[in-house]
Amino acid sequence: MQNKVLLAIGAVLIFVGVFKPNLDNFNIIPNREPTVVETYVVDAPSNPELLEKANAVTDILKSSDDSTRPQDCLKLSSLYADMATLIELDQDVVIKDTANIREANSLAGRMLNLNIKNKYPNLSEASRAVVLQAIGDDDVVLTPELRTKAAESFRALSWAFYEGSK
Repeated sequence: MQNKVLLAIGAVLIFVGVFKPNLDNFNIIPNREPTVVETYVVDAPSNPELLEKANAVTDILKSSDDSTRPQDCLKLSSLYADMATLIELDQDVVIKDTANIREANSLAGRMLNLNIKNKYPNLSEASRAVVLQAIGDDDVVLTPELRTKAAESFRALSWAFYEGSK
């Protein structure tokens, strides 16, 4: 009995070695790659001043003829949407004051290794203007109201980059 099992295993191995069948569709182990969900803000900001600043960002993006613009914009749109969620949900753990928010905004492009420096002239200033419109230029601790305004500014940036990807 033991010899028959070994003989059968040997025959299967010889068959696979000689005929080299395509076993790509024969998955014993399922694919366990992580799934990344990208979120974008697709609705324009309701605040007219914020909308004006966000439109300036969109105009800068659309004036570029860089071939990577759609991908760059969608990645940044997703990042800004996630940052808005972080600011809203964060209870003084990571984002404690307006200085942290401005720092997070300045690091956004570098976090994704997009290498967008000089691709979109004046983009950093325009993005900064959106955030400053909502939270101002003073370094203050975030109140619940200011936290909501900051999240709105990042949603406005997410929308601007989403629109810029089109």
